[in-house]
Amino acid sequence: MKDNQPLIIAFDTSCDDTSCAVLQGKKVLSSEVSSQIEIHAPYGGVVPDIARREHERNIPIVFEEALRKAKVSIEDIDYVACTYGPGLAIDLEVGLSFAKELAIKYSKPFIPVNHMEGHLLSGLIENTKGKTVVDMDESNIFPALGLLVSGKHTDLVYVEDIGKYTKLGETLDDAVGEAFDKVARMLNLGYPGGPVICDFAKRGKSGIYTFTVPMKNSKDLNFSYSGIKTAALYKIKELKEPIKEWIYDFTRGFLDAIIESLKIKLELAISKYPSVKSLFVGGGVFNSQEILTKIGNVAREYGLQYIYSEKEYRGDNAGMIGVVAYYKIQNGQYITEVSEIEKIDREPRLSI
Repeated sequence: MKDNQPLIIAFDTSCDDTSCAVLQGKKVLSSEVSSQIEIHAPYGGVVPDIARREHERNIPIVFEEALRKAKVSIEDIDYVACTYGPGLAIDLEVGLSFAKELAIKYSKPFIPVNHMEGHLLSGLIENTKGKTVVDMDESNIFPALGLLVSGKHTDLVYVEDIGKYTKLGETLDDAVGEAFDKVARMLNLGYPGGPVICDFAKRGKSGIYTFTVPMKNSKDLNFSYSGIKTAALYKIKELKEPIKEWIYDFTRGFLDAIIESLKIKLELAISKYPSVKSLFVGGGVFNSQEILTKIGNVAREYGLQYIYSEKEYRGDNAGMIGVVAYYKIQNGQYITEVSEIEKIDREPRLSI
């Protein structure tokens, strides 16, 4: 353990997971996540007010457990960090208020963190052994591209360096995660839709049911998934038969089109920015091993370092918030004045 590295406690309540992590530098000492999937499943998606209630109940629990597992006290902590956006407004408020109160009460510097920057830099998290998933030389990974694919976001980012980002493309309507959830609902597969669609697709054959690849012929780097969602609805109605064996080929075709759309935009970005050395990926959709692998194949084809995190840090979590905080500390980007900490407010529509 590097004793000269700061101890950071981080929080995230941007959606339906209540998360707290303790890091020493970039090394995660503990990471606690309280999931609400079972609570929201009957509704087919996250209900913000229910999520807020659960966050209020769970945040002191994950806080105490994270400290206990890290074998530290709040007095030992050097910095407090928390997501302030983007996310669901009333849910962001729970974590932000809790973290700000801690920082003020214990006189700790406070670091507000962009949730999407957390996803972007999640591949730089070190595990309890001080290792990242990918063996890399941080002095030689920039400039880079970032591909962020989650429930509400599908973004392509040019990364000049840590903290220096230019968004190249984003979803114009539904994100990939939303498309998965909505199509899974049409098929009565439950919530969240991504894992179950990817699982069913493993048993299907490509080419039986095909979908037009979203934004295939556009010359920009934006994404759109409302059209493929509607196409899926019409195909389901056309089948006019009980959902049986065809569901495997159907989900295979749907997933193939989603992956192809990501690959096309990524390759276009690489062609426009030939100096990039690495590809960072993040977001819960990369919990799919197939999506992670196929995007990785593109990175390797173009000679890019492929930077991603362990599975537990791809979805919403406080570990990624803590690693962003670490880099902000290095740049002196933290707040010490109580009056300034109090001014920090949630920004639900924050962009990277």
